[in-house]
Amino acid sequence: MHDSNGAVTYGTHEGAPEAVVRVERSFTDTGRSGSPLFEEQFEAIVDFQRQNIDLYRRYLDLLGDHAYESPHLPIESFRRGVLSTFSSDRAEAVFQSSGTTGAERSRHAVHRLGVYEKSIRTNFERQFGVGPFTFLADLPGYTNAGETSSLLYMVRCLIRSYGDEESGSFAGRREALEGAVAWSERYGTRLILFGVAFGLLDLVEAKALPLPPGSVVIETGGMKTRRQEISRDDLHRRLADGFGVDRSAVVSEYGMCELLSQCYTRGGDVFYPPSWVRVEVRDPENPLRRQPEGEPGVLAIIDLANMYSISAILTEDLGEQVGEGFRVTGRLTGSQLRGCNMLLNDLR
Repeated sequence: MHDSNGAVTYGTHEGAPEAVVRVERSFTDTGRSGSPLFEEQFEAIVDFQRQNIDLYRRYLDLLGDHAYESPHLPIESFRRGVLSTFSSDRAEAVFQSSGTTGAERSRHAVHRLGVYEKSIRTNFERQFGVGPFTFLADLPGYTNAGETSSLLYMVRCLIRSYGDEESGSFAGRREALEGAVAWSERYGTRLILFGVAFGLLDLVEAKALPLPPGSVVIETGGMKTRRQEISRDDLHRRLADGFGVDRSAVVSEYGMCELLSQCYTRGGDVFYPPSWVRVEVRDPENPLRRQPEGEPGVLAIIDLANMYSISAILTEDLGEQVGEGFRVTGRLTGSQLRGCNMLLNDLR
């Protein structure tokens, strides 16, 4: 069927079964990935999504016996239609990927923004505490996206939940950031600076700006600057030097509009998922095959917070497993993309 904007919508369900309602209430309290509770909740979600999203049902049918062990739907499907277990006119928000000019963008219909906010806050609190913080954000290129940007929504949620009266967006204005630094020093609040990589780098390369002790810098990626592409390690070194903080105080955030949960680094280049998210590395030539730790491949993610859309997603990011975390190493090439999307293309 089609929504009011003419987009194909693969979803029909108007109410969730009790098993899924229980997941909504308790997904942040699940044990680590692989625990009996995680597996129980994931199985309930897959069954629910399979029954109510036609494209996903047909995809899992193609997988046959591999459906449960490799249920990850290629992220390309979010560009082909709205994947939801409910009618899209009941969505509380529809997030879109940033994309490039002329490129087809992903669309993620969010049934309950409260689920997204619960995921945002629980994960953030476990890593950074509950504040209050002096929370400053600079997201050039996202502000104009308004209500369609999941990143902008996340930052606004964090400011609303943990920010003091000086918190807000400084939109690249150095004097606004300097004022927040003075405020943080005067009142002893912890300053958290959130921004895209190239914007933060431009700021400190123009002139160093020491932050108060205890400050945290969170960058959201975008390491291809106007001049060159740099490694995450080099980026963190430059940001730490420019802001006068320890390397461990520079953190990366990994997220996308298709997922309602984020992963953070802990002062290095390894991302750690929250307990309700499982990240695996799959063979790009055969996504049914899981790569051993340290072997490169494509990131496959299960996010229980996506209970009303698609929880198991095969991304287009390359990476490797590192203990309980993962490292992002690049993006899929054209031939690798074709391999990952081969089964999906059979459904056209």
